[in-house]
Amino acid sequence: MKETISTKIIKWFYDIHGPLDEYRRNELNRIGNNIAIFLLSINLLLSFIASLLMLNTNNSELTLDIVVSVLLLTVFASSGYILYETKRHHLTEIDVEAKQEGKTKQKFIKRAIGLGIYFAIVMYGLTILIDWLPNKGALIPLLTEPSTISSAIFSGLIYGLLMGTWEIHQIKSDPNDKKVTQNHLHQKYWLILFIIVITGLLLIHK
Repeated sequence: MKETISTKIIKWFYDIHGPLDEYRRNELNRIGNNIAIFLLSINLLLSFIASLLMLNTNNSELTLDIVVSVLLLTVFASSGYILYETKRHHLTEIDVEAKQEGKTKQKFIKRAIGLGIYFAIVMYGLTILIDWLPNKGALIPLLTEPSTISSAIFSGLIYGLLMGTWEIHQIKSDPNDKKVTQNHLHQKYWLILFIIVITGLLLIHK
């Protein structure tokens, strides 16, 4: 049966690689409902707080900073909740045969590289736009600013590593296969190494 556009969007949004069966659809509906209730409550509370701030302080900049900060926090909180719930209920796991595990990992690594490049380009463009809009001065110096380029590359590298590591660890194969068990041990070692590398990069970037 051919998937509808809405099904493809849901699978893309929640990073579902397998078929969207009844169990997964019901769990995703539950997760989406919980997030909708959470966001609605936060938006109502945020609107009330923003109105009080404007009436009492008449400081539009402070109000905007608070609103934007809270909205960003709700986005991060919602994303974290989605990752936690999909992982806890095994919604994003990918069942593959032991002999196909290597090819599947290579596929996800290539995808992670592409996502990293895409994210770096987006961050590069957004940084230039944010720096250019206040004064609308010369654009060429902003395009060649070393800090902007390095920050975009760093952001793309981190995003690509995170996405690649996350998707690779969704792969599940036969746990009775000795080779697969060794692969899972190797993955744990690579995960530890990944955390160390990310920590070092963050310290260097600071």
